Amino acid sequence: MYSKHIQLHLAYTLLEPFPLAMSDSLPLLARQPIFNTQMKVVAYELLCRSSHVNQANFSNGDAASSQVLLNAFTELSITNVVGKHLAFINFTRNLLQTPPPFDRKQLVVEVLEGQKVDAAMLHALKVLREHNYTIALDDFILTPETEHLIPYADIIKLDVLQLSAQDVVSHTKRLKPFGIKLLAEKVETYEMLEFCKSAGFDLFQGYFLARPQIISGRKMSDNKQSVLQLLSALQDPDVPVEKIEKMLARDTVLSFKLLRLVNSAAFGLARKVDSLKQAIMLLGLNKIKNWVNILAMSNLGDKPHELSVSALTRARMCELIANQFSAKTKTDGYFTVGLLSTLDAFMDAPMTTLLDSISLSAHINDAILNQLGSEGKVLEITTYYEKGEWEKIDWGYLEGHNINAEQLAQIYVDTLEWVDKTINDLGIGEKK
Repeated sequence: MYSKHIQLHLAYTLLEPFPLAMSDSLPLLARQPIFNTQMKVVAYELLCRSSHVNQANFSNGDAASSQVLLNAFTELSITNVVGKHLAFINFTRNLLQTPPPFDRKQLVVEVLEGQKVDAAMLHALKVLREHNYTIALDDFILTPETEHLIPYADIIKLDVLQLSAQDVVSHTKRLKPFGIKLLAEKVETYEMLEFCKSAGFDLFQGYFLARPQIISGRKMSDNKQSVLQLLSALQDPDVPVEKIEKMLARDTVLSFKLLRLVNSAAFGLARKVDSLKQAIMLLGLNKIKNWVNILAMSNLGDKPHELSVSALTRARMCELIANQFSAKTKTDGYFTVGLLSTLDAFMDAPMTTLLDSISLSAHINDAILNQLGSEGKVLEITTYYEKGEWEKIDWGYLEGHNINAEQLAQIYVDTLEWVDKTINDLGIGEKK
């Protein structure tokens, strides 16, 4: 199960139908973290989507959405991801009156935006409140109509891309006195994050974590320079083992974590490994380099733990997709592409500059920068998937490699389970 600091935030929405090439019955899902002011993960939003939902019939749409969620928990083993943690679930108007049978201690009812606020809705919220449900308002915009929802809310989510800076400030000033937690959605940059913090938000969600905080004229820290030197050396196929050993030995924490990992059950070695050189010789440089990459990048102390989780998730999903291609496919390169595609966020520097400094092969560079080649295509698919932008995925390409929507969903679930275990094995869990 996930760390006690991690909660899973669930949401499902009625969206446009999938392309016909996709599965008719199985939902896809992806998760997005939600952070507190200390940049610790306190929730995940799990995006689910059903196929071929009849938009015109709300009754059928609600039933389909409920079934999607139930399928996600059962057929995709999402209970392994949710555990006993809190779950936020988007509710349509009808579902507010007939909530699915989840433990209300785990459930936060998230009221979808754009629904008519009338006596029936307010009565449904009143009943939920009387039954001790926690209620959140999604994509909230303050109007004379929506103002009636505020007394029922524990959490209000504001789309900071949709609202102007002035509107964000005015909303927070109006809502704060009610003692409601405010969540800033679609925080795309560190500048926006800092603005939202100053405005008084309690929680934050968006792609800011995956983007670098680049400040012109700032010198890269010695720690980051050392990591880049190590990454560069690992990409050299002719690098002497002795050089790698010496570079690793300079970092006591990195060396300790690598030896602990190599001696863990994950590798299943018959004998205990006592030295860095022995580890490299036994496993081979190609196998060990990605693990060192992960450890080195996660060792940067100024980055949130969730960035390491995101990097590992992207790398592993790329690798598992490539595993489906053919027995001859070498998956190490796919893992590397997925992992290093987050390097700019770790280093707070432009990706082109970073890749020039570590001398990757041309096709790996093209995969990361321009999503070219097979590795690049898989990276593109994985990136769309993790954002929940399934309509942008090249399903024809996946079907050409015998991967359908159901298999891709299972790959993602397998990825999350592997990442959770690997984070513990690597010793890079979130600091208490």
